[in-house]
Amino acid sequence: MDTLDKILFKAEELFFTYGVKNTTMDDLSRALGASKKTLYQFVTDKADLVNRTMESHLMLEQAQIGELVSQAPNAIEELLSIARHVTSHMKGINPAIVSDMMRFYPAAWQRFTDYKMTFIYNTMLNNINRGIAEGLYRDDINPDIIAKIYIARMDVIIDQKLFPFAKYDFVSVYTETINYHLHGIVSAKGQAYLEKKKTLE
Repeated sequence: MDTLDKILFKAEELFFTYGVKNTTMDDLSRALGASKKTLYQFVTDKADLVNRTMESHLMLEQAQIGELVSQAPNAIEELLSIARHVTSHMKGINPAIVSDMMRFYPAAWQRFTDYKMTFIYNTMLNNINRGIAEGLYRDDINPDIIAKIYIARMDVIIDQKLFPFAKYDFVSVYTETINYHLHGIVSAKGQAYLEKKKTLE
C-alpha cells in the first residue's frame, strides 16, 4: 500500500467513525503519525481529500460487488450477498457522514450519486434480468422501472425526515427495504426459495 492509499484508507476510517465535518486534517495527521506537510504533498485540501476518499471507496466497492455477483449461484443469492455486504459495512458508521457529504462536500456527494445511477442501477437491472431468466423473478415486471425504483428507495433510506437517525438505524431500514423489494418481484419459484432462506436476516 503506497502513501496515498494509506492516507485515503485512514481518512475513510475516521470519516466513518466521527463524520466528515468533525474530522480535521490535524486528526488525520495524528492518526497517521505524519505531518500535515506530508498530507499536503498528496492532497490539496480537505475537499480534495474527501473527493479522493470517495473515489477510492467506490472503486473498491465496485470491485467487491463485482466479485459477489460473479460468485452468486442465482439472482436471489446475488442480491442477498450484496445486501449482507452493505449491512456489514454500514454497521457502526456515524450517520452524520451522509448529511456532512450532502451539505459540505457536494462534489463528492455527486460522485456517489453518479455511481448510484450507473453502477448500482446496472447491477440491479442485470440482477432483475437474471432472476427473470432463472424463473426466480416474475416475468411480468419491467426491469428498467424496478431498477430505478430500487435506486429511488436508496434516497428514501437516508431521508432523515422519514427515518431520523436518532430513531432508525440504517441497517434495519435497509434490511426491510431489501425484503420488501424481493417479495415484490419474486415468482412462485422464487418465493419458495426465499421461504427456505428466510430472506435477509
